[in-house]
Amino acid sequence: MAEHEDELRRFVPQLLYDSQETYFADSAAEWTNNPANVLRREPQTGKDPVILASATPGEREEKLTLDFLGEVSYANGARAHPGDQISDAPPDYREQYARLRSPRYANVIYARAATDRESLLWLQYWFWYFYNDERLAFDIGAHEGDWEMIQLRLAGEGGTPDLAVYAQHARAERRPWDLVARATGRPETPLVYVGRGSHASYFEPGLHVTDVWYDIVDGARPAPAARLEFLDDLPWARWPGRWGGTPKRIAAVDQDSPVAPCRHSQWHDPAALLDRAVEHALRAPDAAPDGIRLARDDGHLVLAWDLARERPGARAIIVNVNSADEPGVAPRAYTFDVERSPRARLQTTIELDPAKHYELHVSVIDATGMPSTCRRVLIEPPAPGAFDLKTILRAIGRFVAWVRARRR
Repeated sequence: MAEHEDELRRFVPQLLYDSQETYFADSAAEWTNNPANVLRREPQTGKDPVILASATPGEREEKLTLDFLGEVSYANGARAHPGDQISDAPPDYREQYARLRSPRYANVIYARAATDRESLLWLQYWFWYFYNDERLAFDIGAHEGDWEMIQLRLAGEGGTPDLAVYAQHARAERRPWDLVARATGRPETPLVYVGRGSHASYFEPGLHVTDVWYDIVDGARPAPAARLEFLDDLPWARWPGRWGGTPKRIAAVDQDSPVAPCRHSQWHDPAALLDRAVEHALRAPDAAPDGIRLARDDGHLVLAWDLARERPGARAIIVNVNSADEPGVAPRAYTFDVERSPRARLQTTIELDPAKHYELHVSVIDATGMPSTCRRVLIEPPAPGAFDLKTILRAIGRFVAWVRARRR
């Protein structure tokens, strides 16, 4: 049994995601078990990294799993180094995640208790995300793997918290427990609003203007009840390596893939996060433009937009695709660069099954890089016996083409 397990279970948070979120807090086994991933070590000399283990091992290669990782050495006896990393070669992260996610991995929160420099007890909740898809647009700020966390200080009467601290990028935000939003009917369950794509943890929805970038979250997608796992019971939690292979490129915006939770300062001293706690501006986000149309045509998504007047200089349109007829399938997000085409119509390669219901959310990234809120669009299958003019016209067109071909 984990130390302070009762308290950790008592105050486990409720995560609330943005409508356009596509990566969720899951088991870290997604990263070790993803078929394309390898555990590697950069060599001291030469160009090729040393492959220590692989999720899809070749001949004489070790099998990569969470159990293979260790604080001092790997399951095969090799020493673990802080510079070791689990990386993913293919760039199609959204597709990989959508294929991989299943009930086996979905909806996990990691918990542990720790004492600070003044011997006060903190409850820590860590969240693993397959990918940090900052802004869900282009690749600025994006990186493989993402560890996020919140923590609650138990210094109140009756073993209740008196303070909450939510990690946000390189900083954090603090709030007295009495001012923390909590789930309806569950006064011991703090709400965590998860930033769209970045997964930074916030106390409330809206557009958060941080010292790193703009974070947006509407909180409209509540997470199902999470499976709680206790980090102190898991040997891999003290593995010293890096959970991803993305290097920092733009110092003010980008981040490396994350180091292990045990290498964060608050792991050993939770109060260290207070030293980085700041306040930031909160504002209502701009609404998604009306000049964007989504439809299904011939089994594919059709996207049409006219942003010249309504959102001049817009950089990207983001479309999130989800279907209640595909239970267990993660939503997919698609980014369309529209900076050079403020007005256009595009028949995409995104397949929409004519027999399924779809819930789409569309937003825009403006000229300054600020994300808008999203607009919900429902696409329903035609009712049985419905008159489908487009289908009939296509059939007539194909018949006419066939007749003309026969006459030649």
